Amino acid sequence: MANEPPPIPQKPSIRCVRFESQRSGMLTAGRDRMMIEEAQSQAMHWMATNPNVDVISVDTTCGRMLTVVTVWSK
Repeated sequence: MANEPPPIPQKPSIRCVRFESQRSGMLTAGRDRMMIEEAQSQAMHWMATNPNVDVISVDTTCGRMLTVVTVWSK
């Protein structure tokens, strides 16, 4: 019987889910904070309702018109 190499492991599939907050109004620190809190709250709710997901990282990006929270998971 010939020695066979071990099977090549499959790469883990990594996926992301995005949560967005878009608010209109004056560009103030308070509005930015509300946008961040809104998008992060959506992400935390998603993570709480999907406890079997292995979260790798959570990223928050805030611009003038859009805040995005991205949850990276396996």
